[in-house]
Amino acid sequence: MTNDDKRQDDRLPVLWRGTLTTDDDREYPCEVRDISLAGTLVSCEAELQLGERLLLEIKELGEFAAEVKWQGSAQLGLLILAGPDLVLKKFAETAGSGISETPRSDGADPLAPS
Repeated sequence: MTNDDKRQDDRLPVLWRGTLTTDDDREYPCEVRDISLAGTLVSCEAELQLGERLLLEIKELGEFAAEVKWQGSAQLGLLILAGPDLVLKKFAETAGSGISETPRSDGADPLAPS
């Protein structure tokens, strides 16, 4: 399995609405497009710098500190630094095999063993 295959396997597709907030309180609406264990792909019209620290808010799930790892074509690759136990992927997994359009928790502790 190539590194590209591994990376693809580790991502779950979602279509969640969120808000990115910069350190100087600029806010940008965004769409979270996929989730991995450490990061997320976000569509957003913001012009942000590599390494810039942001707050990603997903109303249904909370706030996540993130860092811009790459940017291009109105998309951002964010590394999740802190948030509700760094478990965004657990929330995406509750959607099953389809694309999750509404983030939701199944009520279980997201850190509990599967």
